[in-house]
Amino acid sequence: MEKLKEDIKLMDNEIQKIKEKQMKNKRNNINDNLSTSNINMLSTFNFKLILKTFTGHTNWVRSIDYSAFDDDQFICSGSSDCTIRVWDVDNNKQIQLFNGHSNSVSCVKFSSYHYQNHRQNIICSSSLDKTIRFLDFKHNKQLQIFNIHTDCVTGIEFSPFNSGRYLYSGSYDNTIRLWDVETSKQLHVFNGHEKVVWCVDISPLQSNNNK
Repeated sequence: MEKLKEDIKLMDNEIQKIKEKQMKNKRNNINDNLSTSNINMLSTFNFKLILKTFTGHTNWVRSIDYSAFDDDQFICSGSSDCTIRVWDVDNNKQIQLFNGHSNSVSCVKFSSYHYQNHRQNIICSSSLDKTIRFLDFKHNKQLQIFNIHTDCVTGIEFSPFNSGRYLYSGSYDNTIRLWDVETSKQLHVFNGHEKVVWCVDISPLQSNNNK
């Protein structure tokens, strides 16, 4: 009788493991279905209307940004395929690809500071490889690399004041860091968080105080 009880208990444990594995696979399938490697441009007034689709990434697109330089419209995108791609909106074409990151790209931003002060077309990117990189997409070359974070870099944001000269970054190392884009120097480390900093933004009130 005791042997039978033990066998039943073992069987119940195996059944439970199978159920847990099935649930895990189901969740993964749901995540895969929700994620996409495409970028869709939607109508502002009709979200069901897809105006353009940009295809090229081979894994999830994690971040995009839009800007116009010299009357041309561009989108940049960062992906879990470790690449950054630049798209010509008017021609619906990929015009540049950067693969310098060794892990997923978390966030991408066009730099208004470089354009306004140096007439350069620059993208700033953060990655799970712990780095922040500046890329000249017009001349297809990498500029600065910020590599002081000790863990994955998540969100980045340029300051709305001083023409975007300052960059803020969040990280898995629980810090927010402030950088001077012009000098490539780290100016300050904010240590208040106890866990991952996923996103950063800057108060518009700060912008008003720095006019």
